Amino acid sequence: MKLKHCLSAVAIIAAGTLTSITPAAADSGKYVALGDSYAAGVGISNILDKPCSRSDRNYAHLFAAQRGYALTDVTCGGATIDTVTSSQLPAVTADTTLVTLGVGGNDIGFGQLVKDCALAGTLGTGSGTGSLATGSASGSAVAVAEVVAGCKNKYGAEMPGRLSMTAAKLAQLLAAIRTQAPQARIVLVGYPKILPDNASLCAGRQPVLAGDVDWIRESVVGGLNTMLRSQPGTTYFSTYELYDGHDVCEAVPDRWVNGTSVDNGEGAQFHPNQYGHAATAQQMVATL
Repeated sequence: MKLKHCLSAVAIIAAGTLTSITPAAADSGKYVALGDSYAAGVGISNILDKPCSRSDRNYAHLFAAQRGYALTDVTCGGATIDTVTSSQLPAVTADTTLVTLGVGGNDIGFGQLVKDCALAGTLGTGSGTGSLATGSASGSAVAVAEVVAGCKNKYGAEMPGRLSMTAAKLAQLLAAIRTQAPQARIVLVGYPKILPDNASLCAGRQPVLAGDVDWIRESVVGGLNTMLRSQPGTTYFSTYELYDGHDVCEAVPDRWVNGTSVDNGEGAQFHPNQYGHAATAQQMVATL
C-alpha cells in the first residue's frame, strides 16, 4: 500500500476519533482561533456560524478537544487581515494562552486567482484554454505562452507587491495580538499543498494550465507560506508537507483538499475537506 493511502486511512480514523475523545487537562488554558476559510473549515458539517461557514470539525476544534483547551473560535470564511483585526481580534484577551492564526490568502487575492486560473477551464473565462485550445489563435510564441501559463502572465508581476503589502499588515496584527495577550503563544498556520509537484497529474482532473500549476504552487502558496514563516516572535506550523500526495489533482480517495468539485467528503472548492482538517489537528497535537 502506498504511503499516501496509509495517510488517508489515518486521517479518516482521526476524523472520527478526534471529535469523540475525552478532553485532556494537561494544556488547559484559553485558546483563540483566528483566520479565514482555510481555518474555519467552510462547508464541513456541522456549521456553527452560517455567515462564516465555521465548522465544529475544523482543526481548531479537534485540536482543542484533544489538548483540553477552552476554545474561542472566531475564524470566518472570506476573512482578510483587516477583518481579523476589526472583527476577530476582540476575542483575544489578557488571559489567552494560545492563538492560532491562518490568514493572508484573501489579502493576496487568492479567490480571484482560483477563479481566473484553476477554474478557467470550466468557466470558459480568464486565461484558460478557450479559443487557443481550439486552434483559432495564430500559434505565435506569445499565444502558446499564454496557454501554458496564462495566470502567471496575468498576475506574476503583481504578486511580490501583494505579498509585501500583506506582510506589513500582518506585522501590525501580530503586534496588536501581543499587546492584548502578552503571554500568549502565537502560531501562524500555513496553507496546504493545493497543487502537485508534477503538473501532468492535473490533466483530465483539474482544468488548471500546466505552467500555472508550478507558479501557483511555488510563487503564490509558497510565497505566502514563506512570508508567514518569516514573522518574528511566532511559531510557524506548516501544513504544506502534510498534504503531499493529497492535493486537488490526486485520485479522489486521496484528496484532502477539494478541486473544482467536492468529490471526497465535504468542504468548499479548493479548500481542505474534513480529512485535511483532521490530519492537521493530529499533527498539531503531535508537534505543538
